[in-house]
Amino acid sequence: MKSKWTLIGYVLWGLSVAVQGQDCTSGGCHAERGSKAVVHVPVEEGDCLACHEQTKRNHPGGRGREIGLVAEEVVDICTTCHDLDLEDEDLHPPVAEGSCLACHDPHESDLNSLLKGSRAADVCGECHETGLEGKEFIHGPVAVGACDVCHSGHGQVSNTLLRTDGVNSTCYQCHELKAEEIASLVNQHAPVEESCTNCHNAHESDTKYQLEADVPDLCLGCHSEIDDQISSATSHHQAVESGKTCLNCHLPHGSEYEKNLKAEPFDLCMQCHNKPLKIGKTQIPDMEKFLEQNPDWHGPIREKNCAGCHNPHGTKNIRLLKYSFPRKFYAAFDVENYQLCFQCHPSENVLDSSTTRLTNFRDGDRNLHYLHVNREKGRTCRACHQVHASTHSFHIRAAVPFGGWQLPINYEKNDDGGRCSPGCHKPQTYSRSSGP
Repeated sequence: MKSKWTLIGYVLWGLSVAVQGQDCTSGGCHAERGSKAVVHVPVEEGDCLACHEQTKRNHPGGRGREIGLVAEEVVDICTTCHDLDLEDEDLHPPVAEGSCLACHDPHESDLNSLLKGSRAADVCGECHETGLEGKEFIHGPVAVGACDVCHSGHGQVSNTLLRTDGVNSTCYQCHELKAEEIASLVNQHAPVEESCTNCHNAHESDTKYQLEADVPDLCLGCHSEIDDQISSATSHHQAVESGKTCLNCHLPHGSEYEKNLKAEPFDLCMQCHNKPLKIGKTQIPDMEKFLEQNPDWHGPIREKNCAGCHNPHGTKNIRLLKYSFPRKFYAAFDVENYQLCFQCHPSENVLDSSTTRLTNFRDGDRNLHYLHVNREKGRTCRACHQVHASTHSFHIRAAVPFGGWQLPINYEKNDDGGRCSPGCHKPQTYSRSSGP
């Protein structure tokens, strides 16, 4: 039987605890709390009894409900003040299990939200593999272990526990300038509209900007038809295969121009074709200068549509042409050889030997296109026409490269026809009204 002084001591002790929770830290029983950066409000106010039960029955000789002598189940105590208001299917497993103390220190912490450890990754790493894998490019929050910058520890509408209602809105919390830039674009790249993580890894990568792969492999992962064109091409575009490859011409997030180009298509081409170029044995003139000096432009050039004839990604035809066209000055006639020209010009222009309507290049009704082209040793279209531009009407050349010299054409136009006195035959005149 205990002495009356012992009983009186217990009573006085109980009254003291009941009145002043901070007495728990006195007398060398419990270490003093409140020295860390973030202190739980009840601890800061010395209100230990807000969470703990301390009575003669269970303290110090009795048994509390759980470790720490809490008055109720831990989750019930926490939700008395902290209402998460989340649907069951959205909950982080520790929350769904009521294991609040798996992540939080109930008294104080050096981290926001009373998280355990010295950084959020210390808590997350108990269940998730957060160790970096030696990647070269690491997302800032990941590098400093701040998982909670992007993720909520309790739950959210996203199955990745993002703090916002989607990937992009989470990224835009920090990348504000990029968000404004993308929102202002007339044409947005489809993967950007859908999710930044279609192209970027949110944690780490071996590729700059945390891309999932290097360009062009990243781009070709979606654009398989372009991949097929490039891999099967025998005529290659340097812009596709050198430097920034796809990004030489396209912007990855979006653009004011079609196909996410960096500039209007014609202007974009002239950014490279404003100087002489040599591709293998092929000499390409300064097209910007050439067009300035030759005012009679071919239709696609007038429309500033280089892609009308050329495929910028590569083809199986010469000079990136989209359709077949003879490589040599002379070529046996075949409609298939001239598919490029016949995309716009009717093939009948060279199939009918006699006509009064198909072409103005006729002597009476004798079709002079047929005469030149439709034969075993036919002259190709570019034997007489400069396909980009010329100083003469109908894009007639001043001269044709032939062997080691420039073969002059000396074309002159008149109201009823014209004449030429080339190096290939004596001077000839044609007249649509009279004929031979």
